[in-house]
Amino acid sequence: MEQTTLTVGTPEQVIEKTLTFREYAGDYQRQLFVVDGGGIPLKTALEQIDMLGEEVVPVLREEFARNRPAGVPEAPTHASLLAARDAERARAGGPVP
Repeated sequence: MEQTTLTVGTPEQVIEKTLTFREYAGDYQRQLFVVDGGGIPLKTALEQIDMLGEEVVPVLREEFARNRPAGVPEAPTHASLLAARDAERARAGGPVP
């Protein structure tokens, strides 16, 4: 697994490799995972998405938050972006969903 630039393996291996990216990329807030490479069956891709969301991403979020350098803001989430949009609309006097 160490010989490839791809992040492949068990959830633990994916977590471990992804956490090393900070060593050369610094603190970053976006990570792209491709789960359908090579034309895998849909069922397999969906299983990988579930595994990523249930076993990998929560650990990565926790580790990145724990090790975030001072002064680096939290990564925006869908919920935080919607809240910011709604707050801006409310300040401007527009409709808020």
